[in-house]
Amino acid sequence: MNEFAPARFWRRFMSMTYESIILFGVWFFFAYAYSSLTQFKGQPGAKALGYQIFICAVIGVYFVYFWSAGRRTLPMKTVEVMLHDTHQKPITPLRATVRYAVICLFMLGVLALAHYAGLGWLALGLIPAAWALVDKQSRTLYDIAAGTRLVIVPVPPRAPKITAP
Repeated sequence: MNEFAPARFWRRFMSMTYESIILFGVWFFFAYAYSSLTQFKGQPGAKALGYQIFICAVIGVYFVYFWSAGRRTLPMKTVEVMLHDTHQKPITPLRATVRYAVICLFMLGVLALAHYAGLGWLALGLIPAAWALVDKQSRTLYDIAAGTRLVIVPVPPRAPKITAP
């Protein structure tokens, strides 16, 4: 069986940085659509909660789709990484959903703690990703909880096109 090398911290960091640029566009498009359809202008209340749930669901669908069944986001293709399970196989949509839910729950906990106890607690949000620095397989806490691994999967080189003279 071909053993894939784990994606180290810098490869993860570059993927996350690039992913945040892509997600800004996704978020902007769907936020505009939501505010146009519901006339939401940022006021607190039911529409604000609906907006938060809607954006969380949109980003969840994005990640679950691209993480599962061997698919990859553009940033993941660029830095040559893919999510696998512990048996070196692409993850299922259920496992991708669990991974996304674990990330969301942890981040919601950190945001709630920061809201009630002070902004300094936001630093706790770095712990799951920083865990990859000390884990032998470079897994984050999210990967450990969901049973996934981010591995290096190089893109095969393309054969050159041969054109007739």
